[in-house]
Amino acid sequence: MRDSVTGILSRSPSTTVCALAAHALSMVTDPSVVILSGPKVAMVQLRIQESVADTVFNGGEVLVTETRLELNGVFGFGMVIGDQPEYATALAVLDALGRIDGLHRAYMTDAIADLGRALTTKHQSEFAASNSTKVAFDTF
Repeated sequence: MRDSVTGILSRSPSTTVCALAAHALSMVTDPSVVILSGPKVAMVQLRIQESVADTVFNGGEVLVTETRLELNGVFGFGMVIGDQPEYATALAVLDALGRIDGLHRAYMTDAIADLGRALTTKHQSEFAASNSTKVAFDTF
C-alpha cells in the first residue's frame, strides 16, 4: 500500500514533522511567512460510514488544531488531531513548500519517503506481534 504525503505526515511524530518543516524552510531563500489564521483549536464532526445500510452519520466531535498561512504568497494549510499548534503550523508550512519549486522539494520528497518506509516497518512489526497471538477458532 502506498501512503499519501498527508497520511505519512499525519502519522509521523510531531517532533519529526516540525524538524522536517524547519529544515526545508531554511532551504528557501528569503522566506516570508504570513499567518492567516491560527494555530487555533476547533471541534470537527467525525463522519462515519455505516457499511450495512451504506449511510453516513456523525459519530461525535474531534478536537483539532488548524493553521492557515501564506509562504512567499503560496497558501498552506495544516490540521492535526488534538491541541498541537506547532505540529499544525509545521504541516501548513510543508503544504505550502510542496507547491513552491526549489531545492527543498527534493529534500522533502526524500525525507517523507524515509518517514513512509519507517512507518511501514513499524506497522509490519506491530502486525507481526499481534498476529502471533491469533487464535484459530476452527480448531476449537
